Amino acid sequence: MNTSKRGRKVMFMLLLWAGCCSTALAQRKFLYNDTALHRFYTLLQQADTQVLSILHLGDSHVQAGFLPDAVAAGLKARFGDAGRGWVFPYNLAGTNGPDGYRWSSNVRWDAERVVDKGNMRMESPGGIVIRTTHPAPSLSFTANPPIPMHTVACFYDGPPVEADGAAVETGDHQAVITMDSTAYSFRLRWPAGVAFYGAVLKNGKPGVLYHAIGVNGAQFSHYNKPGGAVAAQMQALQPQLVIISLGTNEAFGGVTAAQLRSDMETTVAAIREHAPQACILFTTPPSGMMKKRQVAYRKKGSRKVYYRTRYTSNPQVLVIRDAMVRYCRENGFAYWDLYQAMPQDKRFARAWSHDHVHFNAYGYTLQGTLLYEALEAGYTNFNR
Repeated sequence: MNTSKRGRKVMFMLLLWAGCCSTALAQRKFLYNDTALHRFYTLLQQADTQVLSILHLGDSHVQAGFLPDAVAAGLKARFGDAGRGWVFPYNLAGTNGPDGYRWSSNVRWDAERVVDKGNMRMESPGGIVIRTTHPAPSLSFTANPPIPMHTVACFYDGPPVEADGAAVETGDHQAVITMDSTAYSFRLRWPAGVAFYGAVLKNGKPGVLYHAIGVNGAQFSHYNKPGGAVAAQMQALQPQLVIISLGTNEAFGGVTAAQLRSDMETTVAAIREHAPQACILFTTPPSGMMKKRQVAYRKKGSRKVYYRTRYTSNPQVLVIRDAMVRYCRENGFAYWDLYQAMPQDKRFARAWSHDHVHFNAYGYTLQGTLLYEALEAGYTNFNR
């Protein structure tokens, strides 16, 4: 009897130890509360037979493309590639975007962004929309290197769209274009003016479909506008995982910890309403971001005033990071703590851009690789 009790106790301790080791391994990659991702990990087990949709939502750190592309590359190499995912004509909107593709057009377009002052609504999933009143506009997409496509889902507001050499099935603010064979480019045409929101590219294979949506200057509050971008994202992309990389602009915009919490709650509520089965992963803002100051000085014997640029640390970044972590811990959300990870990795010393707020391509790729490795470690532990 005593032996049996002792055996059960030993077994319990072993299971507890194994669970603790699993959690510790994930936390070593700075991924916390990843039990909240178990539903997503279960879906990863089935990625060889189905498409797994992931949305990475953020600000300028995401819009540039290097960070989400690195995460996507790791996941697709491990679990399969279902296509390019969300694409948008950033170059026609007069802003930066991923390097891997480009759009062209026969007309000029006007752009509206979710962060623009006075813009109270944003129904575009991408947080940016381009518009034209031209009577016969067209849009052409090309990628370098080429991206194989089987279907293209276009999101717009206007008359029915046509596509060269493809069947088009139109719906409410959406058209699904099915290629006759695997294509590497496409052209869209409308008989009148249109507002274009973006497109989703699929190759017809199972695996990961990774959508990166970022807008320069974006905060939680921008995506929470009535209309609204988050609801449109959930309905259009139907993600099983939503990665949210925001907080930088809150740290530089005077947002308090209480306001951040309220904004996070609003974003989560919208996700829960329109994609109740989606897992949510927050990432904290980077540590070491600096504020730029212009310091006046005079040269000896001169009355002329000169200015030199100095950088000082921004203490509000830690306030935002701590508020984000506290919210995740209290509500059981997974979070990847980039703020904590950066001082532990010497490679970030050469990762900054000149403004010490953004990163160079190496820095963003490093971040994306580390985030993928954290997710991969969590998934590996889940399968033990």
